[in-house]
Amino acid sequence: MKELVAQEIKKARDKVINAVVVNVMMERGRRAVHDLDKNSEKAVKLQKETLMNLLEKNANTEYGKKYGFADIKSISEYKSRVPFSEYDTYEPYIRRMVKKGEKNLITSDEPKHYALSSGSVGVPKHIPVSQMELDKYSKYGSAMVFGVMNEYYITTKYRPLKLGYGANTLELKFRETPTGVPKGAISGNLLKQVKDIVEYILTPPWDIISPEYDMDLKYLRARFVLERRDIIFLDGAFITSLVDMMDYITANYKMLCKDIYYGRINKEIEIPQNLRDKLSQDLSPNPDRARELMREFKKGTDCIIPRIWPKVQMIASIGTGGFFAYTKKMRRYTGKNIPFNNVMYAASEGLFATARHAEDTSYVLIPEGGFYEFIPVKNEDDSKTLTIDELEIGEEYEIVITNLSGFYRYRIKDVIRVTGYYNQSPMVKFIYRKSQTMSIAGEKTNQEALDWSVYQFCKETGVNINDYSIYGDDDSKPGHYVFLMEPDRIVPKEDIPKLRDVIDGKLMQANPSYGDKVRNGVLKPAELVLLQQETYQLYRDMMILKGVSANQLKPVRVIDTPMKYNFFFGLQEKYD
Repeated sequence: MKELVAQEIKKARDKVINAVVVNVMMERGRRAVHDLDKNSEKAVKLQKETLMNLLEKNANTEYGKKYGFADIKSISEYKSRVPFSEYDTYEPYIRRMVKKGEKNLITSDEPKHYALSSGSVGVPKHIPVSQMELDKYSKYGSAMVFGVMNEYYITTKYRPLKLGYGANTLELKFRETPTGVPKGAISGNLLKQVKDIVEYILTPPWDIISPEYDMDLKYLRARFVLERRDIIFLDGAFITSLVDMMDYITANYKMLCKDIYYGRINKEIEIPQNLRDKLSQDLSPNPDRARELMREFKKGTDCIIPRIWPKVQMIASIGTGGFFAYTKKMRRYTGKNIPFNNVMYAASEGLFATARHAEDTSYVLIPEGGFYEFIPVKNEDDSKTLTIDELEIGEEYEIVITNLSGFYRYRIKDVIRVTGYYNQSPMVKFIYRKSQTMSIAGEKTNQEALDWSVYQFCKETGVNINDYSIYGDDDSKPGHYVFLMEPDRIVPKEDIPKLRDVIDGKLMQANPSYGDKVRNGVLKPAELVLLQQETYQLYRDMMILKGVSANQLKPVRVIDTPMKYNFFFGLQEKYD
């Protein structure tokens, strides 16, 4: 009896704390929306003020003295005095910061975190992150989602967001530099700062979100997420992680439901005994939930999310651009009535823009979030960069950033398209990374062209593609592209030549230069290789085992290393 009373008291307390936390997040989100709206009205002015403040603040750093920050009084002076930069520009400074804790090298702020980003040869880059940058992530990356979605429900359903829990797919592993500064995913730093309240708004438990041991996280995450009926949102850095979780749940629901029925962690799952005992303390038999889940899964997996979690109100995860195949698959799980929030446009070097509305695939540039310059792609002339008030809607630009953490005129090699303006702030859509452009004979095929081709291929053939990659075979004469595709079902061998013709034709439409070169014999027509089921999920699992953060794994679009070549070509579908 005592134990039952204690459980009921805990449930009541948790419900009250959950209500407080969710309401605090909605209020913080409301303020974030208000600030973006207000600041976007004076974005041009704020851009100049932000740059001048950064120059003044960092004038006495080694880098600031080298380029005379103290004497720069205008944007044009800044452009003429300070050269473009890339990571190698800062690597000598960062090495001293990381290993010795030296200060005042590129920024007067002490780094509070180092974001890790893999270099071209797999050597991790350490990107310094200031407190200002962390605050921006907290405001426009986390709170903003609650503000936007609460506004959405008030204006469309005439009610605020419901209370409940978020199903989180983040996997956080904390490390430190020799001087004790945290490094890894920025999201991990933010969550760790509020660790004590995470259990009142997110599931699974912290020991699974931030594991100290190697164990079956897919099972454990699904086990705890599935038991909660009061899930109000699903959250992941990229939509791939949410699709992976749902794929696991739908493939293993019988086992998961049985474990929920008996209130246990499956004995076949590898997990340290002390952690098994700790997690099991909060579990008890839940036959009603298990039966409910079994009934819904037996009806099929289309629209399964609102049937097993009837309070779900949003999917919060980046699903734009190259993630389109995963977003499409997630829609099959959610149905049409659950809105998606694409959260933000960011990189390891900073958060640049945020989603102002539900379902937005373009992002509003944050005027006080750094200083931005733009190089027009159509003339490839980087001698003159443009500011936010000089951009043309519909045009594409390489974005150059001066961030809040010590990078100046930094070329991250992202190409964006301006889709409109939100007051004075440009609305931008990520198009491709310059380093991921495919070009064997000068045809310059970018990710947007590839994504469009695959999307049209799926529409015309009825073959859904889970994911795809491209390989440029320049050893053959003439060279040609190889499309590697993972279809969602077995494709008959005799259909492959026709499918190859379709994808090659779509790419000719998407990139006329490619089409001309194929017709003129400069390139051979593309080859099509079909991959085994779950190839891309296996690749992500392998990379996680190698130590890559699950929160940073993006789709593999270009096969550009021997490791990727051997992995993907080794898993092509075999036909007799």
